[in-house]
Amino acid sequence: MAKTDSTKVMWRVQVRNSRSEKWRTHGQYETRETARHVAAVYRAGMSGKRKTLIPPLGFGNTRVVRHIRGEKK
Repeated sequence: MAKTDSTKVMWRVQVRNSRSEKWRTHGQYETRETARHVAAVYRAGMSGKRKTLIPPLGFGNTRVVRHIRGEKK
């Protein structure tokens, strides 16, 4: 298996409100650490710099997924 160019690897944060809903992408980030931080914000229910509350989603409804730019599925 060929190695993937590290400049093409991105990380997506996906969220859903319940198990019956589809996963929605809420951002694409260059580092996994940044994506994990954003996912933690969605889990806790805070919305970044504005400090406004959003409904917390919990651990089962947020995930970080690896994405390779330019790759076809």
